[in-house]
Amino acid sequence: MTYDETWDRPHQPGEELGWQESDCYWFYDANTGVGGYQRIGQKPNAGTGQVTLFVFDKNGERYTVNDAFERDRPIGAKDRWEDGHQVESHRADALGDGRMRFRWDEPGSSADIEFYESFHTPRGWSKSSHEAKFMEAMNPGGHLEVSGRIKGQIRIGDRDYTIDALAHRDRSWGFRDFAHFDYRRFRMFSGTVGPELSFATFVCDTANGRTVSGFVVRDGVDEDIADLRVLVTIDADGLTSMGGTAVITLQSGEKLTLPYRPVQAYLTRFPANNGFLVDTISEVDYAGKTGFCDSIHNNNPARGTHMPDQSDTDIVAVDLGLSPSASYAI
Repeated sequence: MTYDETWDRPHQPGEELGWQESDCYWFYDANTGVGGYQRIGQKPNAGTGQVTLFVFDKNGERYTVNDAFERDRPIGAKDRWEDGHQVESHRADALGDGRMRFRWDEPGSSADIEFYESFHTPRGWSKSSHEAKFMEAMNPGGHLEVSGRIKGQIRIGDRDYTIDALAHRDRSWGFRDFAHFDYRRFRMFSGTVGPELSFATFVCDTANGRTVSGFVVRDGVDEDIADLRVLVTIDADGLTSMGGTAVITLQSGEKLTLPYRPVQAYLTRFPANNGFLVDTISEVDYAGKTGFCDSIHNNNPARGTHMPDQSDTDIVAVDLGLSPSASYAI
């Protein structure tokens, strides 16, 4: 599939009850120390939606909303239109030319921000078909990944911020088979330092086997990956990433080694299949430049039944609402 602007707008739902469409993005502004993640997901045939929000000032407060797979919010016909969609106060609007406007209005946080610049042409996970079986279960309609910049206004607690941040966004649509979320292990590594390098990669081990997929783009030239290793330094709680290195092997055989340093993280739980993911916004280094990345890891290969709560960690955000941001200083 070749990108066109219809990718950024709501699609006609299929017939399946589990047909879904979602926007999500990660961002970090090193100048203000403000970053985060928002996901707006809809299942129009089921009349439900879900949101996830994690936003922080690394030197102040953080705010978490996390429906994950535990809560559904009602949506109706008014919540989808030609150029956008919403779940309660969480809204995404396609502005054309690859630009997107995102908003939310929660008691502890609000925002009006725009993804205004793309560093490369938006594209899918892979140009080959080696991840076809996984995508049939996850995003059979289509999938968009792109890095760039996002700017605008954010409120966290009673403090207001103006940001101009590096960002990475995706959009997916199609019938999603949630049974495929039987994670054994999962690593995702996506982000950018600017036009010089952007990347969107993952490796997933499930009950149905292993999938490796993704790409890098350097100065407008993209290449699929062949393998991904994410080496994570885990704190004593077994959840917190205190740092790490991603090794991306390209189809050409070239390897990119990208060290990263965590800034702030949150945890998403999947009680239905005893799974959880730790999502860490970090700074990443490449060729003398510092950018941002989002590193997701799952370290529950035995699929134990305990779902972590805030008492299990001093650093990762698990509880919902406002809380002080955690320090990663050692």
